[in-house]
Parts: sequence; structure tokens; C-alpha cells
Amino acid sequence: MIEAVDWAGAWGLRLLAGIFNAFPLRAALAVGRFGGRIAFYFFSRRRNEAYADLKAALDLSLSEKERWNILHRLFEHFGQMFVEVLRSSVFDEAEVNRYVQVHHWERCEPAPERKRGLIFLTAHLGNWELMQLVSGNLGQPIHVLAQKQKHPRMDQYLNQLRQSRGKTVSISQGMGIRGLLKVLQNKGVIGLLGDRSAGKHEGLILPFLGRKATIPVGAFEMARRTGSLLVPCFFIRRKGHFYDFHTEEPIDCGSPEDQDLTVPVTRYVRLLEDVIRKYPEQWLWFGKRWKYTWTKRLLILSDGKPGHEKQSEAIASHFRSVQMQYDRPGMEYLVETIQVRFRSPWHKKLFSLVSLVYIPFAQGRLRFLKTFLEPSSYEKIAMASADFVISAGSGLVPVNLCLVRDFGAKSVVLMKPSFPFNWFRYDLAVIPAHDQGVVPRHSLRPLLAPNTMDAAKLGQDAEKLKSTLRDPSRIKISVFLGGDTRNFTMAISSLEYLFAELQRVSKKNGDYLITTSRRTPDTVVDYFRDRVLQDPSCQMFVAAKEDARSEVVGGMMALAEILVVTEDSISMISEAISTGKKVIVLTFRTTSLPKKHQRFQQLLKDRSVVTVSEPEHLEEAIKQLCGSVDSHFVESEIEMLRKRLQEML
Repeated sequence: MIEAVDWAGAWGLRLLAGIFNAFPLRAALAVGRFGGRIAFYFFSRRRNEAYADLKAALDLSLSEKERWNILHRLFEHFGQMFVEVLRSSVFDEAEVNRYVQVHHWERCEPAPERKRGLIFLTAHLGNWELMQLVSGNLGQPIHVLAQKQKHPRMDQYLNQLRQSRGKTVSISQGMGIRGLLKVLQNKGVIGLLGDRSAGKHEGLILPFLGRKATIPVGAFEMARRTGSLLVPCFFIRRKGHFYDFHTEEPIDCGSPEDQDLTVPVTRYVRLLEDVIRKYPEQWLWFGKRWKYTWTKRLLILSDGKPGHEKQSEAIASHFRSVQMQYDRPGMEYLVETIQVRFRSPWHKKLFSLVSLVYIPFAQGRLRFLKTFLEPSSYEKIAMASADFVISAGSGLVPVNLCLVRDFGAKSVVLMKPSFPFNWFRYDLAVIPAHDQGVVPRHSLRPLLAPNTMDAAKLGQDAEKLKSTLRDPSRIKISVFLGGDTRNFTMAISSLEYLFAELQRVSKKNGDYLITTSRRTPDTVVDYFRDRVLQDPSCQMFVAAKEDARSEVVGGMMALAEILVVTEDSISMISEAISTGKKVIVLTFRTTSLPKKHQRFQQLLKDRSVVTVSEPEHLEEAIKQLCGSVDSHFVESEIEMLRKRLQEML
């Protein structure tokens, strides 16, 4: 089958070449432009890849219409290039002089005067296949490294076209560097492409259009080794079949004794970036240039709920812990958080419905979100680009999937998506073990919610907090009060029991600290403020609405031996357990939390990692506390998550 395709393809190319050779050049190029437009609509995968890379690399202020126009012209350009390659056998000196304007040719030493080899370093920009046209000016052929194609007959025919005018000599990849070095040592001329990826393990890792990528250094190494002149050059389509051949200032690659090529390679990359930005419609955007990149852009979508945002930030933190890729250092993570605000609850529900139809067509059409989102949210989303989109909570899943489609990114969702999105595929779905029902395939099912609690961070927060305390060495208990949520309220009567128990316990064990959350009602805040300020055993009371210091929670957890957390916050309970401290979950009989909270508590009790107590029985619960949490349990969950993130990278 493959041989038949190869045979048919080779003869198809010969037939098209014959047709295009019979056409006037202008008519043939018109056919090429039309073919490019057709390819734009039929090769959607390449088009989508190109759009994602174009958006990530160029000015994000470009409108969607401007990006699509660039891609339309890009496909038309490559349609014309296809025609030009097939017509290369009929090009003559007259056509070269008529259609190609050479700029700064004086930067290349002519053959009679040259005492060294010459390397033309170009890119997949304009029509690099027309490098053969400059050989007439040089007075000698250009040797190029021919990439072997999948189909041998088609590969052979394309090489014949390159060499048809006797101005280009193809060197097979089998001969590789040795063949090119031999040409340079004989003061010959070679042409190389310098914008391709160097793969996982080769080349230098340098920023290229905003992201770290591998840059091939073969041309620079050969120039340094042989003392050859390295001249960047570009064949730019001016209009129709008219071209400008630009030669830039030669790049000094140093002497053979030099080891570091960073400076000359960086100079070429900066030059290449400038040319691509100037002629974006002529660069090979669908070449998977950033398949291997050491820059990862993380976009966190926030619904305004602190617990959800903390979990998303924890995922970003675990990403950042991965510092090596393909056994090479240099990873960098760019994190942006956007709060997604819908115009109204009605707009949010309606978008969940229409997104089922919209998601497959979302790329390049994010302006549709204007109807549903507040202007400030939409403007930030329209200006964003990412490799990973992270969100927590079912309400943000439709937006997550739309942006993943537009960016060509990977999706990370936390908590179980609601129907029908729980049937969708995600690159990573972290669904807590207490969530029941249908969950996405290959989901990660940890017991604890993702969090950022680690020894280093806790220690730093504790040091910041100590200066505000009377005697940090006496701290025994830290209390974390939540707030009203669905079916959960804290009655003042229960809080009276809690305060009385804290006074009784502190006389025997040591002092305590208290903090509230942003959800804590003002009545509860006022109740505790009035009382604890009069209690010498309370060294600190922090109302989160009034004091937003980032070190409060971590510092309190690090300084105390016992952590008391109200049952409404799964995120806070998970953070407390992750510290390895003794944890008491306060449960209130006057409330009826969702069943998933009850399942969460039961799973924790089954693993003996928490003690559940009512406020009036706090002293008894402290006496019966189990030992510290099994660190292996916490570490295994973190390691499992990091392993999945590494696989995604």
C-alpha cells in the first residue's frame, strides 16, 4: 500500500509539474493560491496547530480576525511555493534577474576572492527552496542537507528538481555533517535551515518567540570549526512571484578553541524573531516548533472561591516542583490567574448548555464569550494564552474546555464536573475520593484536596508570624473557623461551648491562636473578638476579612501541635492533615452539610488521620487524639500527582 502511494505520488508530482510548466507563471501561482485556500479548510489539524502557535508567539493584542487573515495568507503562500518548487526546472537567469532583488550582496565574499567556506543560514520563511537561485551570483553550486522523505520515489523526484539547473547539490542525511564539512574545507558553499527544533536532547535551550526551545547549533559549530563565513539570509515574497533576497551581517562564531556558542546562536535567534514578526504570513507555523519547550504557561481560572483557588494554585505549585525535562534543567513556569465572572447566574447556566455545541468550534471564536462574561473577565481571557488551563469547581469546566480548544492547551480540572461534562475527556482530572457518581476516565482519586503545605513554606510563614506573638513557645492549639455555606451555619450557642473548652484546655496545655475565613459571618467574628481579646491564653485573633497576611494560616499550622478545623472546608482540613500535625474536625449538630462532606470525614476517620468532635467535647477529643498522620500516606498522594504532571509535560 505504501509503495503504491509512493508511486502514485511521484507520478502525480510529475504531472502537476508538467501542467504548471505549461502555464504562464502568474496563472500557475494563481492556481497555487487557490489550492492553498482549499488546504486551509481541509487540513484543519495543521490550521489549528498554526493558530495556537501564532497566538502564543505574536502580539496577543492581535484580533482573532487578524490571526485568521495571517493564516489565510500563510496557506496561500505555501500553495504558491508548491507551484514554484515544481516549476524550478524551468527557471533561468533572466527570470532570476527579473523576479529576485538581492540586497546587501557585498556581505558575501565572491568565489574568486573567498579564502574560506560560506554558510547560508536561512529558515522556513518565504521560499527557502529558491536558495539555488543565488548560486549564479556565487559562481558555484550550493550544497544543501536534504531531509529524506517518507516515500523514496517522491523524495528522489524532489531532489531531481532541486538539482535540475545544476546549481544545487543535495547531500544525503547519511553523509550528514561529514559531507558538509568537506564542502566547507574546499571553500564551498552550503545552505542550512536554522529554525527547526533540535529535539529533546540536542542544541541550546534559548527563548524563541517567548518560549524556551531547543535551537540547533550545527551551522555555528561548522563555522567555528572550519573558519567559514556564516551569513543569515531570507528569501521573502514581496508580492506574487517577486522576491527579496536579504543577506544579513555575518555572525562571528569564534575560534575552534571556543566552547560556548550561546552568543552567536542568540544573535541569530533574535534576528529570526524580528523577521518572523515582520512577515508572519510566510513562516512555517504548523511545523510543531515548540513540541519540546522548557517554558510552560499555566492559566488558573478562578470562580472567586478561596478553597477552589487554593487547590488550583497547589497544582501550579506541583508543576513548578518539576525542574527537569528530558534530563535537562531550565524549566520555567509562567502563571496567570483570571477570575471568571458571568454577567448573571442565568448567563452562567445558559452558557453551560450552549457550550456543548460551541466547544468544538471555539478556536479563534472566543468573542462569543462576550455575551456571557463581564467585560473585564472577557478582556483578560481574550488576551491570554497558555499550555495548561487549570480550574476547580464544576461551574468553570465549560470555560476551561473552550480555552483549551482555543489555545491548543491541556486541561486540568479539580473536583467532579457536572453532567454531561463528567463524560468528557480531560488531560488530568483530580477527583477527590469522596465524590461519587460517574467521573472522567483515568481520573486521579486522592483522599485529600491538592494543597501547598510543605515544610519549607510552613517554616517561612512561622518565622514571619513569631514576631507578632507574645510567646511562640507556649502555642499548643490553632483554631481555623470557616463560615456559612450551603446547609452550614455556626450557631452562637455552639461557639460558646467552643470558647469555654478552649479556655479550659489552655490552662492545662498551653496557649491558642484563632483565625476566621472570608466566609465567616460578622456576628461570629465580633463574638470571638470581644472574648478572646480578654483571654490571656489567646495570643492572636485574625479576622481574614480585615487581615489578609499570607503567612497567617501556614504560620499557625507550623507553630501549633494541634489543629482544630471546622467541618465546612474540605480544603482547610486537607491542608491541616498535610502538615503531619494532629487534627480535630469540629462538627456541628445544628447543620446538615452535603453528603460528600460526610463521606470525606468518614474516609478520614477510617484512615485514622483525624478526630471528629463536637465543640462541647473538644477537651475530651484532645485527650484521645491519635498520633501524627502517616507521612507516607500524604507523600504518596503528592508523588502520584507529580508523576501525572510529569507525564503531561
